[in-house]
Amino acid sequence: MLTLKSFRIATALSITLSLGIADVAFAAHKHLTYEEAYKRCKVHVDKLEASAQSQRYSRGAACMHAYGYRL
Repeated sequence: MLTLKSFRIATALSITLSLGIADVAFAAHKHLTYEEAYKRCKVHVDKLEASAQSQRYSRGAACMHAYGYRL
């Protein structure tokens, strides 16, 4: 009885995990346009002070690079 219950739990977890991984993999392949990526990255860059220009540039470049664009 215990092994049947364990088997059902393991089966349910494996199905759930495989569907979850597929969703993450599909989302990772979505390619944003340059404008969409810029808008998302600008939110992160605007968290820094205006006087920290080199940090703002570095953070923006790293974010755009994560979306597949180079400055």
